[in-house]
Amino acid sequence: MAVVLQHYSATVQQHSLSVIPSLVPHGYIAVDLFFVLSGFIMAYTYWHDFEARGLTAFVPFLLKRVARIVPLNCFAVGLVLAMGAISGLMLDRNIVFDSNHVAFDAVCNLLMLQGLGIGTNLNAPSWSISTEFAAYLVFPVLIAVVFHRRCWIAGAAVLGCFVVLTVLATMQPRLGLNADSIVGGLIRCFTEFAFGLMTYRVIRQTGARAVLERDGVALAAIVWTLAMLLARLDLLIVCGFPPLIGALACNRGRVAACFGWRFPHFLGVISFSIYLLHHPLRSVWLEVIRALHPEPMETSLALAVAFGCSMSVLPLAWLAYVVIERPGRRILRRTPRTAVA
Repeated sequence: MAVVLQHYSATVQQHSLSVIPSLVPHGYIAVDLFFVLSGFIMAYTYWHDFEARGLTAFVPFLLKRVARIVPLNCFAVGLVLAMGAISGLMLDRNIVFDSNHVAFDAVCNLLMLQGLGIGTNLNAPSWSISTEFAAYLVFPVLIAVVFHRRCWIAGAAVLGCFVVLTVLATMQPRLGLNADSIVGGLIRCFTEFAFGLMTYRVIRQTGARAVLERDGVALAAIVWTLAMLLARLDLLIVCGFPPLIGALACNRGRVAACFGWRFPHFLGVISFSIYLLHHPLRSVWLEVIRALHPEPMETSLALAVAFGCSMSVLPLAWLAYVVIERPGRRILRRTPRTAVA
């Protein structure tokens, strides 16, 4: 939702009288949270399989990841192509995506190659899904290094990841991580994925869990994240993500109760659909806004419209989850080897 709110702020900005503040400044950093969280969840779910079975666990792991991602990704690509074609017929121009080789680019997006620089990305946010899948392909290597029995090897690997990420951040103002490049995206994904793996290794230690399960630790991690977000220092925000995720994973107190509320849980359930489907609607909403309100909007109205457009994504995401995402996983579960965790 942080990404969605930032994106729709930028969309409405195109029809505003003045510069409006983003509903979530630097909301794109939530993608970095996703990379760290993903590494943590992959370790939590699959480390024991790799520990017990070695490389024989890789193919089942990869098939499960395909089952999780591919159905909705295929739907999103089809939706983008359909919306682009409809806008061409109705408006005599494609307002959804820009491509000179639609057929080739469509295949690349279906195969999730766009984040690797192969083909044009038709659905902007999907670059991170593409790079995430690249991390899955080297998952056995990453997990072998981070969970190496010699702690200094794992520590050196994670430290190396931090150094590389720091170098990337120093190339941008205020230690930013919004580098618009294929290499930059891959660096963010792989290094932060490794942070997530290490986070899981740490919380497996009884002593670490005893500290992280305290409400005070979780609240301190949340405060740090919010403070660095307000300061707009991306690298320092990311540094807080591993302890934040570790604390939230271990907590059994009031913080866990807050995150266990029904609405946050609902957003978590449909989060993949929210993320992957919100972007095609941005150009459509901009056309609707301009038609209903031809004059540029005042700041307060623009912010309200940005928030309303962001919330409009939720029903579509829920519908896609119910009709596409969940049934798609069920279909791929029919073969035991592709059962989704």
